[in-house]
Amino acid sequence: MQKNTIFSLITINILMLSHAYGETDLGEITVTASPVGTHSSVEIPCQIDTVKAKEITSASLGEVLSNIAGVNNSSTGSQAGKPIIRGMGGDRVKILSNGNPTDFQTYGTRHIATLDPLLASRIEVVRGAQGVLYGSDALGGVVNVLSPSYLVADENETLFNGSYIGEYNSNNNEFANAIKTQSAVGKVGFNLSASQRKGDNYSTGKSDRWQSGTTSDLPRFAGELPYTNFETKSVQAGVGYTEDLYEISLQHTYWQSFQNFLGHTSAPAFNAVASAGQDLINNETQFDGSFSLGDWMLKSKFSLTNNRREAATGIPYEDMKSAINTSDYLDIEVDRQDMKLALQHPTFLGFDGEIGLDGYDKKQTLKSGKLVPTANEKGLGIYLFEEKSMGDVELQGGIRYDTRNVKALLDGQNNGYFIDRNFFDATNNEQDFSAFGASLGATYKLNSDFTLATNLSKGFRAPSIFELFAGGVHGGVQAFQIGNPNLQEENSLGIDLSLRYQKDATNANLTFYSNTINNYIQLTNTGYYRNPTTGERATTGLVEMQNEQTDARIDGIEFSLERKITDATTIRSTAEYIQGKDTKNNQNLAYIPPSHISVGATQSIGSFGKLTNNEILVDVRMYEGQKVAGLFEPFAQYNNTPFGSADTSGYALFDLGYHSTLHLESRDIDLSVKATNIFDLGYRDYLDTYKGYALAMGRNITFNLAIPFGDQ
Repeated sequence: MQKNTIFSLITINILMLSHAYGETDLGEITVTASPVGTHSSVEIPCQIDTVKAKEITSASLGEVLSNIAGVNNSSTGSQAGKPIIRGMGGDRVKILSNGNPTDFQTYGTRHIATLDPLLASRIEVVRGAQGVLYGSDALGGVVNVLSPSYLVADENETLFNGSYIGEYNSNNNEFANAIKTQSAVGKVGFNLSASQRKGDNYSTGKSDRWQSGTTSDLPRFAGELPYTNFETKSVQAGVGYTEDLYEISLQHTYWQSFQNFLGHTSAPAFNAVASAGQDLINNETQFDGSFSLGDWMLKSKFSLTNNRREAATGIPYEDMKSAINTSDYLDIEVDRQDMKLALQHPTFLGFDGEIGLDGYDKKQTLKSGKLVPTANEKGLGIYLFEEKSMGDVELQGGIRYDTRNVKALLDGQNNGYFIDRNFFDATNNEQDFSAFGASLGATYKLNSDFTLATNLSKGFRAPSIFELFAGGVHGGVQAFQIGNPNLQEENSLGIDLSLRYQKDATNANLTFYSNTINNYIQLTNTGYYRNPTTGERATTGLVEMQNEQTDARIDGIEFSLERKITDATTIRSTAEYIQGKDTKNNQNLAYIPPSHISVGATQSIGSFGKLTNNEILVDVRMYEGQKVAGLFEPFAQYNNTPFGSADTSGYALFDLGYHSTLHLESRDIDLSVKATNIFDLGYRDYLDTYKGYALAMGRNITFNLAIPFGDQ
């Protein structure tokens, strides 16, 4: 599909805005983009979308968010998916849990967020730099996963409600179950939720180019892909207390995931093998409190996180314990404390705002293995955020200053391997970073239907422990990855301009954005090889890839439309055109999503007895072909093997779904079934880390069931 096709389809969608019909619920209220006011998404300068609980049907956070314009999914199989926002992912997208920072060792493409989307009440996604409120790592945007609020009952009243959620996926025989409950005794609220998900190996679409058993196939693996199974579980418990002058809450979340990832052996065999089995455990405790001080408000957040990553190179998770105390076993533990204090002031000269202080202390310990060293990291930031309403104009702005210290320990017992191979030494094992950030945005209501919004932001991101000091086999990029202790902080300057249309049952948004990033960190192929066992350079072995810096610019166009054209028919569409340039070397930027468009419709077909709200959904998703930026790009090494390719062709996927509500006395049970890739197309997704040697998932049928219980 050519780029002019994307532009043509966007133009057609814009022309569909006229003659809206009926009414719908538009302008979702958001909490992530403003800490001091209540706003709908159409009123604030930055671009924000909300995914509701009933729309969450995947273990992959990236997959859950991929229907939002400007958001893509960097995937590995059916369980691992990370959001890419406006061409930026990984450490450039801040993942929050109830507004608190998470730390799940996000340096790997296949490292998933350590939370279960099924337990969320909603997920808010802010596109564009949000450094003023959230500091470093928010260059591309913010994803805030929000738990259900706490119930409040009358003094002598008791409340209780909940829901059971069940899901089944046919492709990989994947089952998911979740129970979410809320209760209250007077002003004390209790939330308790639990979930479990387990999936087998998944199967790819059909491809005439694949034949089992030869090394000249393109790609190497198709059909049922071994080592793509997984299982996760999570428990979340919280208590909250609400008074007239203050609210406090305490919540703990336990999450564990076992994962396998498909890899392959070296030439000439290229046999399937587990690139790594993983056992991931995350414990997160959060305290939130807000206290009224007359016309002022004091807000506080504290969180404690313990994250444990155990992995075995070349061994599935079912057998990985056999590798303990060997060089193939990786064991990394992270302990992190975060705090945030903010003082919200009363309205002054028409401005509402707050001044805040936040910071963290992180200790990373390498207990076994060679990938990343024992190191410490700490940061501190102070910010001022203000907003003002002036008739048809809404203003938001702020300024922030951050400092960050990253230090790899010169400990021979833990880090001797890295020091001996000159990955770092006493001259460069500690780095200090600091920067100012700022933002200024405005919305202007042109008339009752159209709103113009613009946002200018200056962002900052310090290099991570991994980017500075890594040195080892990294299955996420099928390479030997080394850090660069001389990296500088990234600095970005971004601007976006949006035209929003909202009338009755039509909601549309057209956004142009441009983001310039100085000292952009990217993983590059050095042209050397490393012995995966010794870590020394060799004539053959794994490709060596190192973090280097350049200057970059990412430009794009996002479009979204939802329109109810009759009482029974709703149409929707999203589109994205994106280009990324390495401006220092005048070449394309690595790992930029392909331009794409989706078009869909929902048709109501009325009620049949106790089955109400019956709907049929049809969607088609179209993606352009995409070529790697050069041999330096991750996975580009597969363009030089006899069986694979990192370049991908254009393709279109068709989905078909059905939704209904079963009304049983006082209970409404939601039922849905959705078939994705209904023609079982064999294709490769450019953002899939398996793309170099395997096809993507084939036809899948998802069944969902939601049953409410308790006081409704």
